Order: sequence, then structure tokens, then C-alpha cells
Amino acid sequence: MFDIGFWEFALIAIVALVVVGPDRLPGMARTAGQLIGRAKRTMRELKYDLEHEVELEEIDRLKDDVSKNPLDDITKKLDGSIDIEPAINTKDNPGT
Repeated sequence: MFDIGFWEFALIAIVALVVVGPDRLPGMARTAGQLIGRAKRTMRELKYDLEHEVELEEIDRLKDDVSKNPLDDITKKLDGSIDIEPAINTKDNPGT
């Protein structure tokens, strides 16, 4: 997430120690850790919810595709392109 090395972290800790003081620093560190934990948990839950929503939309789309009758599509494509009448007449009248 952030590219913070050892020296950057050490500098932040020294500045925090000077500004806040040694008495209140452990409490602030604990509070900061709790806030960061809550933020991470919230982001993880949001990511899970969004992924779940996308999966549900994909399932609904696939369900709609499957629920269509494939014979309707085939009949529409073949409608008018095949003339069945001459084939039926030749079977009935083999001498023609």
C-alpha cells in the first residue's frame, strides 16, 4: 500500500514522541492501530460485497440466457429459408 521504509518509520516515531510525549504515545499508537484495523476491515467487507454483487449479476445474466428457448432462435433463423412443401409432395407422389 504505502512504500514506507525503516528510516521513514523511525522519523515518524521520533517526531510523534517529541510532539505527543512519552506518556500519551502508547495510547495514541493503540488508537491508531484500532482505526487502521477498522479501515482495513471495512475495505475488505466492501470488496467482498462488490465481488458478490458482480457474481449475482453474472448469474442473473446467465440465467436469462439459459431460460431462453433455443428452439425459438433456430425457428426464427430457419423460418422461410427452407421450403418443406416440395419435399412432402414428392414423398406422397413418387411417380411425379
